[in-house]
Amino acid sequence: MNKLLVSASVALGATSLSFAQQTEKPNFLLFIADDCSHYDLGCYGSVDSKTPNIDHFATQGVRFTQAYQAVPMSSPTRHNLYTGLWPVRSGAYPNHTCANEGTLSVVHHLQPLGYKVALIGKSHIAPKSVFPFDLYVPPLKGGDLNFEAIQKFISDCKAKGEPFCLFVASNQPHTPWNKGDASQFNADKLTLPPMYVDIPQTRELFTHYLAEINYMDQEFGNVLSILDKEKMTDKSVVVYLSEQGNSLPFAKWTCYDAGVHSACIVRWPGVVKPGSVSDALFLPSDHERHQCRIALLWHPFGIRRPIQIYCQSHPGSYFPEC
Repeated sequence: MNKLLVSASVALGATSLSFAQQTEKPNFLLFIADDCSHYDLGCYGSVDSKTPNIDHFATQGVRFTQAYQAVPMSSPTRHNLYTGLWPVRSGAYPNHTCANEGTLSVVHHLQPLGYKVALIGKSHIAPKSVFPFDLYVPPLKGGDLNFEAIQKFISDCKAKGEPFCLFVASNQPHTPWNKGDASQFNADKLTLPPMYVDIPQTRELFTHYLAEINYMDQEFGNVLSILDKEKMTDKSVVVYLSEQGNSLPFAKWTCYDAGVHSACIVRWPGVVKPGSVSDALFLPSDHERHQCRIALLWHPFGIRRPIQIYCQSHPGSYFPEC
């Protein structure tokens, strides 16, 4: 495919317009990891990582190979993701800061459209006036996700017939790398990135990092299983993001490629072509905008023209009508 410069609001927002027969607003579920380099996932080329759930998920949707975060650190990245604003515009820069009062977030835009908006897991954003979630559930003791809360939120929305936007924010694989089973990985046989100092200590440390990635992969699998159990899979747009790079050299805190390059995979049953790969330049910060665009433009009549125009400009795209 030719290299494209496409914002998420065009790429996914336009796709939503191509399915005039659907009348229900889709749900949105975005799962974000914490300090995970994109190349440390199996579907992004790692020969050592064990990420079966993420790898299978990639076969069900489109995998973006050129997705980038706005900054190489966590808090500004999350402010950027939830507001659609560059951190220097929202005030949430540098790390451990907060957005300016009066800043609008995805919550303000989706609630008037009938959506219940929730964040379960890591927060790292402020103030509450900018992020007035209908539900916020922090991590459990030890930093684990509250899967009971995730299932209850989805089940309650389903019972009430309310569309939802759910952000599930894992703490993994952020340091300390103390979760998962490091014995799955042979330190002597690992393929280390070329910029690492290849010594026994690095290899041993890397086994614990990979173990926590595997732990995060299981978390993601649990979330997908909850969608399946609640029979909401076919009604939901699911996005996986790896956030920015890990805390090893030349990644997090830096503007080298690994510092801002993110894994991004999107599944939308019946809309996004399964097993697609796109080298479109993709900005996950546009998720906030394209979620609102999809919700606003969800109308059963007269909405096929925009996708047809897009397909004419980008033949061979991963959208089904192209």
